[in-house]
Amino acid sequence: MFDFGNVLTEPWKMVVLFVVVIAIMALLFVLTAIVEKKKGIVRVTGTRELTYGAICLAAAFALSFIKLFSLPFGGSITLASVLPIGLYCYYFGFRKSMIVCFAFMLLQFFQNPYIVSPWSALLDYFLPFLAISLIGVLSYSPAKYENALMNNRPVVTAHFNILLGYAFYFLVRYLSHVLAGILFWSSGIDFMIWQGALAGWAAVSYSLVYNIIYLLPDTVIAAGLSVVLLSNKAFNAFMAKSFHAKKNADGSAENNEGAASGADER
Repeated sequence: MFDFGNVLTEPWKMVVLFVVVIAIMALLFVLTAIVEKKKGIVRVTGTRELTYGAICLAAAFALSFIKLFSLPFGGSITLASVLPIGLYCYYFGFRKSMIVCFAFMLLQFFQNPYIVSPWSALLDYFLPFLAISLIGVLSYSPAKYENALMNNRPVVTAHFNILLGYAFYFLVRYLSHVLAGILFWSSGIDFMIWQGALAGWAAVSYSLVYNIIYLLPDTVIAAGLSVVLLSNKAFNAFMAKSFHAKKNADGSAENNEGAASGADER
C-alpha cells in the first residue's frame, strides 16, 4: 500500500504544485502543436486555449476542496468541481480537453493520494479524471446555437450534447471506481457473514452502491449548474464570441498555410 499522506499540507506547496502542473499543461499544448504541424494539421494552439484551461483548472481545483459530503472510505460530493473542466471540454473539444483533464488528474492525485498498487491508481485516478474529456466528444455546435437564436428558442436547447457528455463521463468514471472497489478495496470490508460465492457478490454489490452514493449527486450537481449557465444569454454570447475568435484564428492559419503552399508550387 502506498500512502503518501496529504501532500498539500502547507499553502506554499499547493502554489508550487499548481505552477508545476500549469507548466506541464503548457508544455503538452506546445508539443501537441508541434506534432500537428509536422503532420500537416493546421490549428492555432494559442494563449486563448491555455488561459481558459488554466482558469478552469484553478476553479475546479478550488471547488474540489469544498465538500458537501464525504464518505468514510473515500469519495465525496463537491460543489460542482467538475463544472469548470466540463465546460472547457464542451467548448474546446476532446483533443484540448485531454490535456486539461490530465492536469486536473495530477492535482487530484496529489491532493490526497492513497493507492494500493499502480493498477488502483489507474482505476481511481487516471481513468476517472481523464473521463471528463468525454464531454468534449459531443462538443459545442455554433450552428445549433445560431439556429436557436434565429428561431427564438431558449438557447439552452442548443446544448443538449453536454448532458450526453456528462452521461458518458459518469458511466466511465463509475465503472472504473466500481472495478477498483471490487479488486482492491473490498478486502478491507468484512464479508464473513456471507459464504462462498455470495461473499464475492457482496463485494460487487457494496462497490456498486458505495460509488453511486457520491458520484451520481456530484455529477448531477455539475450537469445541473452547467444547464443553468448555458441558459444564460450573456454567458452564451461571451462563449460564442470566444469560440468564433478561435475559429477565425484557425481559419487564418489554414489560409496562410494554403498561400504558402501555393507560393512554393509556383
